[in-house]
Amino acid sequence: MGGSTSWNQQPTAPYQAVAPALKPGWARKRVVIPSAVGLFFFGVVVGSAGGETKTTAAAANPAPTVTATVTAKAPEPVVAEPEAPAVKTAAPKTTAPKPAAAPPDAKAPAEERARVLDFVGMGLQEAQDSAQAEGFFVLTSHDSTGAGRMQVFDRNWKVCSQSVAAGRTVDVGTELDFGTVKLSETCP
Repeated sequence: MGGSTSWNQQPTAPYQAVAPALKPGWARKRVVIPSAVGLFFFGVVVGSAGGETKTTAAAANPAPTVTATVTAKAPEPVVAEPEAPAVKTAAPKTTAPKPAAAPPDAKAPAEERARVLDFVGMGLQEAQDSAQAEGFFVLTSHDSTGAGRMQVFDRNWKVCSQSVAAGRTVDVGTELDFGTVKLSETCP
């Protein structure tokens, strides 16, 4: 057996690096996409398993709750003592006079009443801020043109009228309604 090859060996050639042939795109997708989907579901299953959970006796059998029952006692009946016969006279019926309704400008505690400022000509947002600074928090506004437009962005509107005259002292719970128009419009 003196030869370089034996009967079951192939003659060897020097090593040559051969680039693997790339598969077409559709063939790669048929492998990659199902693999990715499989890995996703595997991750969901493993992630939802959450590891081992140990059930303790306290978790399996929750502590009993205590319920207190209170029984109310019925009031004891009142026994009326017999009255000595007396001459009964009818007392005149009197009713307490009802207090008269206070006029809007009547004096009341200072923390419940405030003087209304002149808001006409102010921007709607500025008027609302000033009214709140004075203690008035029930504020509304409407479109003075009668078109019924909503004042969504208050900074685009100006005050043309107010429901309570400037200078009056009223309860801070009084609603102040501002008649408004857009900044570019003139008051009606």
